[in-house]
Amino acid sequence: MTNKASIRALARLLLLIGGVILILSAVLSLVGGLRGVLDFAPRAFSLDSLTGGIIGLLVGVLALIGAGQVRNPAWAIILLILGFFVGGLGGILVFIGALIALVAAFI
Repeated sequence: MTNKASIRALARLLLLIGGVILILSAVLSLVGGLRGVLDFAPRAFSLDSLTGGIIGLLVGVLALIGAGQVRNPAWAIILLILGFFVGGLGGILVFIGALIALVAAFI
């Protein structure tokens, strides 16, 4: 494997792991987390957690799709911006993976 291919494989791996983490955290926030399963006290569902979960889910799916498009610099720029704005561990991994994919596209 060449040096460029190994850099792309690292970017793909980071994007996959970041996308899976984003999807899992979004599903857990939509369901209510682990405490929400065992907590039977009535509480209102906030709009912030709903929109954060939906955005995290969408960015996670886009990161999984973008992992197959590592050679395309446009996907790398889109995932770089989305990973920066989503935040969290998954967002950081997507940001770093997209940054590495962008560097690999131009070297």
